[in-house]
Amino acid sequence: MEQRLYLRSSSADASQDRLNQVAIEEDEHDKEDIDSYHYKGLDAAEHIVRTCSGYKAHWKEIGPTTVVCSQNLSAKQDEHIYSQNFSKGQENTMNVYSSVNNNDDKVRLNFSELGQCPNTDEYVFKLSDTELSIFVSKVLAEIGITEELVEARRNTWLEIESINTVHWRLQDDNVTWYHFGSQSEGTTTFGLDSDVDMLVSENDKRVILEIDEWKQGFDNLLVHKQEDTSPGYCNLLAMNSKEPTLMAQVDDDEMYEQGKDGKVYLKCEFMQYRVDIVDELHGPAVNRTSNARGIDEDYVFAYYCSHLPKEAMDWIDRTKDKPWPKDDVRKRVIESGCFIVAVGHKQSEDLRTEFRMSTTLGERILMFDMNNSQIQCLVLMKMLIKTIVNKQYKDAIKSFYCKTALFFVTEQYGKDMFRQDSILECTRKCLEWIYQCLKNGYNPHYMIYSLDMFEGRLDATLREKVGECIKDIMAYPILAILKMQCDEFGRKLYNRIKTSEHYISETQEIIRSKIGNFLCRAYILRGLKEPSLYDDPSNYDVEREIEINKAKLSRCEILHQQGDTFMQKATERYRYLLQANLGMLMAAESIQKNCKLSDSVLQSLKEGTFADAVSGRLKFATVLVCVGDITGASGLLKEVETAYSDLAVESVCNCSGEVEYVPKTGFGDNALALINTGALYANICHCLLFVETLKPCFPRGWLDAVFRPIDQRSDMDDLMEYVSLDPKPYFHFVELMLQKELNNQTKALKAFHQLEKCVSEEPLFHKDTALVLLSHSLEMDGQIEKAKIIYDEACCLRKRNRGYKSSHVRYNSNQV
Repeated sequence: MEQRLYLRSSSADASQDRLNQVAIEEDEHDKEDIDSYHYKGLDAAEHIVRTCSGYKAHWKEIGPTTVVCSQNLSAKQDEHIYSQNFSKGQENTMNVYSSVNNNDDKVRLNFSELGQCPNTDEYVFKLSDTELSIFVSKVLAEIGITEELVEARRNTWLEIESINTVHWRLQDDNVTWYHFGSQSEGTTTFGLDSDVDMLVSENDKRVILEIDEWKQGFDNLLVHKQEDTSPGYCNLLAMNSKEPTLMAQVDDDEMYEQGKDGKVYLKCEFMQYRVDIVDELHGPAVNRTSNARGIDEDYVFAYYCSHLPKEAMDWIDRTKDKPWPKDDVRKRVIESGCFIVAVGHKQSEDLRTEFRMSTTLGERILMFDMNNSQIQCLVLMKMLIKTIVNKQYKDAIKSFYCKTALFFVTEQYGKDMFRQDSILECTRKCLEWIYQCLKNGYNPHYMIYSLDMFEGRLDATLREKVGECIKDIMAYPILAILKMQCDEFGRKLYNRIKTSEHYISETQEIIRSKIGNFLCRAYILRGLKEPSLYDDPSNYDVEREIEINKAKLSRCEILHQQGDTFMQKATERYRYLLQANLGMLMAAESIQKNCKLSDSVLQSLKEGTFADAVSGRLKFATVLVCVGDITGASGLLKEVETAYSDLAVESVCNCSGEVEYVPKTGFGDNALALINTGALYANICHCLLFVETLKPCFPRGWLDAVFRPIDQRSDMDDLMEYVSLDPKPYFHFVELMLQKELNNQTKALKAFHQLEKCVSEEPLFHKDTALVLLSHSLEMDGQIEKAKIIYDEACCLRKRNRGYKSSHVRYNSNQV
């Protein structure tokens, strides 16, 4: 018999009579039957639900607060459970769960909580899981989870890690940088607000599993496990550097300690020596909250081992005949090895010398093998956990558990199950994995199955409560999704469903631009570090510095040849920076010796123009003016003028050792294109940093005002051996000097006014030196008194900056 289900969505009194009247009109119950139940709205609706034996899908609105549903459902399948997890403190609300497994083309009423969610009405519950999944997938795409944007996030962070690796390798620091977690995997949104996970692998130590892997010339550390060592953890035994034997005596008590068994163990504290006192240590990670960078950063220092942990052999055997991962992916994971991280098991008695074996590199390979529907499923799961589960039970479920659940479900069912039209079903299966882990009290690590990630974290009572909360979500995830405020997901989903035929998403273009600008900012702040171009400017030797820069260029070339695409991009950028500096050094040497500039000097300066939008060109133009090539200099200045007028050029300062970037306008809608095409450099300009020894590159008198003050200047202005200049005021200054050289008073006056306006109105990193340039321009024009006033202002700025901090903190040994 066809029967209809009436569910009240608001107050009982508001529509009690209407509900009963419609029930009678539909001949589903007679008046006596209704009258025999002296229930308010919730009970009346519950009575109708409980007396249903089967019904076809049919929905009808009978008033502003009541929805009617009918569906095919056998009495045996109708199992109702009542929960308070979504309706604490709410009256007249019915939660109905059903264990029915319908086909995709049929409506399933697993959970209904009408009235509690403003984004819920009959238009939503008419739809099948397949239709709802497609809508959910489209909203996930709307907030940035698309193949294009996920790839853009991944490529940006991969390139940043390569740039950081090159940067430190050029400083003779043998490390490799990695970015792991949601940001680099592309599995985050602005609402999720994920932090940046950075792992710095120290390559000076060689971690081995067997003694016969020992190599001479390295600091070898042997992985050692005792009987009571937990799965996924180990100790590191020190070995002799000249022969493959274990170290017998402690030769450095800061690094090692002797155990009760007489063996010499590496101490965890040695790995934490880089921690700054302003940072916060969380297990193996150093947490650094950076308002300037906009994201919390977790730094982990580790050693690399070229082997997977022995406990991961079970994963290798387990996945041989599974639908996922495929053989090529398994091979790359097996070859990825592991990291040794300085943190012991929470219940270990050996915390001082116990390390964790981390398979994060292998996990990244697995994540990069996921299709977009899998990424969407994971993001959706994280949002549900954050907005519902962890809101009630703080940090009970880690996002890593969600990723682990996705791994296990994919291994069981394969990637093909994850499609746009199956997002909800796949999310249920992943949540079911977490639920079963909570129920069983055991949450296995994906690659080290014997490692229980719940151990020491969740007690039985909390697991039960969290499990019930997840069970509620599984029963009818669409309602939970509609309630999500993260990224305004619920509202966006509802709007898309209600106006599906006419829906126009303006949000998606806004999000694309926002993600593009976010990635540009991340790239600038973390990926635009410059190499230290001068070893010691206070004891400066041009010939020595030329050789040092040539050696760095050779090292760049080796890294370029050995590296992947991202490493090649990173080394190419550093090559331009080094060439610009090398060209200036060689030009200073040649001019000092009254020699003509060689082709190699000019070629280095030319390549240096590709380092950014304007700085390399300004350096080249300065040298050309000095040697009398006015035409060549004019052409370069014209290119700089075009860059400032046609491009959204943003200024970046590296002079303090930390990247400073305060965007004036941002890159707008072009940001994503700049990231995807690698054209960001052409829209960035760095400060110009010069040392005293480069003065031969400047026409006589140009920078005397900066490097060596005139008689009237105060005692605090001793010889400045190095100076930083913002490129824009320096551009106007060079243009002014060039036009004076050409005796073009009109253009010279225009350049002066532009310099004056720039100094007074532009946000500058080094306003002190910009004021000095302006003062010097006034001095050359005979306006001595005004020049003194401007110069005094510069001196005041320098005093406030504690000894020229704004101009040359990089080389102040007390500041670095």
